[in-house]
Amino acid sequence: MTRPRLHPFAAAVLETVRGRALLAPGDRILVALSAGPDSTALAAALAELRDAGEAGPLHALHVDHGLRPGGDEDAACAAEACARLGIELARARVTVAPGNVQAEARRARYSALRAEAGRVGASRIATGHTRTDQAETVLLRLLRGAGARGLAGIPPRRGAVVRPLIDRSRAEVIAYLAARGLRWREDPTNATPRFARNRVRHALFPAVLAVAPAAEAALARAADLARDDERALASRARRRVADRADVELEALLAEPLAVRRRVVRRLWSNAAGRGAEPLAAARVEAVLALATRACPGRVALGGGLEARCRYGRLAVEAAPSPRPEPRAAPIPVPAPGDYAAAGRGSATVRVRAEHPDALPWPLELRTRRPGDRFSPDGGAGTKKLKAWLIDRKVPREARDGLLVLAHGARVLAVPELGVVARGLGASGAGLAVTVLPGRRSTRPPCKRGGGLL
Repeated sequence: MTRPRLHPFAAAVLETVRGRALLAPGDRILVALSAGPDSTALAAALAELRDAGEAGPLHALHVDHGLRPGGDEDAACAAEACARLGIELARARVTVAPGNVQAEARRARYSALRAEAGRVGASRIATGHTRTDQAETVLLRLLRGAGARGLAGIPPRRGAVVRPLIDRSRAEVIAYLAARGLRWREDPTNATPRFARNRVRHALFPAVLAVAPAAEAALARAADLARDDERALASRARRRVADRADVELEALLAEPLAVRRRVVRRLWSNAAGRGAEPLAAARVEAVLALATRACPGRVALGGGLEARCRYGRLAVEAAPSPRPEPRAAPIPVPAPGDYAAAGRGSATVRVRAEHPDALPWPLELRTRRPGDRFSPDGGAGTKKLKAWLIDRKVPREARDGLLVLAHGARVLAVPELGVVARGLGASGAGLAVTVLPGRRSTRPPCKRGGGLL
């Protein structure tokens, strides 16, 4: 059986499909069909490839966003094209959430497309983005100061979504539709200057073409080059971070700046989860400034996350909850015994001493205070408790809540870390202070008293 000869436009689309590895021969394809010129040309070209044995079965989905009049006419035009091309058509009506209209409409549209692809068993979703769209996108992002990631423009393939017309111009699209005698609908919102893309399309881009007639192809080629660079840099950042939410500062600072930026973005995406908005460029630079200082600090990133630099590592993690309650009142410790641990549920702090007379009773159980000093076992002299905790790499958010056994500003023990001051352990007073979870005594264990509060 002789297969039909492809129109030059469809043959060029096949070249893109093969050269960019967009489709496999057995792929079932769902076409996003708005009834505009680009999506109509896409459906027609793919129908030619299907009939020539170069593409798999086709389905189409028309999405009505409910944002303007004329939705029924658009759907009728899409149905007319599908009937002629032998493509099964489905319709979906979506609700666009408040906010950025274009972004929310896109989100709703792709959600409907993924659902329909699942229903019909399509492994690829084809959209009608053209080389003209690509050039406009690159120009718009260049004006916004984008880096390689933004200047890479519209990817020819992202997951299941493919764009077979990405190497064809809108002029070629219109000529192809005229040659095939296919009708399409124009979206009136494409003419309004309300949207930045429309202002670029109707005012700036024609001026650019007047200066450089080959600008469309040049901008599209620049997008391909930027995408190659972005893939290489992102791959290096991915190897550095993998799926972790932290990285060694020394390793990070050894990388080129371009890789450091991508490491920070990957840390953010790992912590924020799939579907999170990309981290803004200003916040990326703030995190890098924090890392360059290489001293403890933090930067709020939004979404309940923060970048934190400490102990030679940079991490993106959940910001600590604010302390809503005042610190618990100190608990008097007049003698060895078991004492309620304030703020620890039913936990109990057990204070033991082989030589109680060597201790400066009464003591107290409380949280850390400014000015507390500690004589760590094995060290000389005393040092601020805060400095000792930092040396032990106790996180900042945990330090203030630690219980201490103290006499005035002199800390004798830190029960939750299992340490006592120099000269008070087994070789001295025999002081032992432990935390017993879920237990509360009701009777002092020795003659000198003790008690529960």
